[in-house]
Amino acid sequence: MKKNPQLILVDDHLPYRESLKSILTTGNIAHVIGEATNGVEFIDLLSRLKPDLVLIDINIPKMNGMEAIQKALELKPDLKIIAYTMFGEEEYYNKMIALGVKGIIRKSCGITELVTAINTVMLGKTYFSESFEVINNEIADDTIGNNPTENKGFTGGESIGSLNYESTINPMKY
Repeated sequence: MKKNPQLILVDDHLPYRESLKSILTTGNIAHVIGEATNGVEFIDLLSRLKPDLVLIDINIPKMNGMEAIQKALELKPDLKIIAYTMFGEEEYYNKMIALGVKGIIRKSCGITELVTAINTVMLGKTYFSESFEVINNEIADDTIGNNPTENKGFTGGESIGSLNYESTINPMKY
């Protein structure tokens, strides 16, 4: 029987965080052992808890998600982190990859993609939302003989358009 990952959830938007926690726990996807509203709280939680996985929004106050991810991985280099964002710019994608996140998803992803990302990362692979695949392919094109999708165990997510509205994480629904 699969053990659900022990998870820290980091997001400053209470309705979104509570909705995500509800989905993760009632869906028996993960056990949320800690929540933080900002990067400073997150780093404090890391000193007291032993999560298997962290879900973190990169746009959080006090210490932004990028800084918090960097600090967290300095403290716990083997920590599995999935970053989520509303941003799609290549600069965020590249920075998150460079920091060492194991997954990147859009904040608007569907539940199916969220579960796939969590399961993939917990298996020791990386997961990058299909919406980031264009950026990833551009990187691959620029890297002769070194396809990041092959080297990083890339698993593409399904298209958000292929999910119905009911399966989309929508904080207003919960």
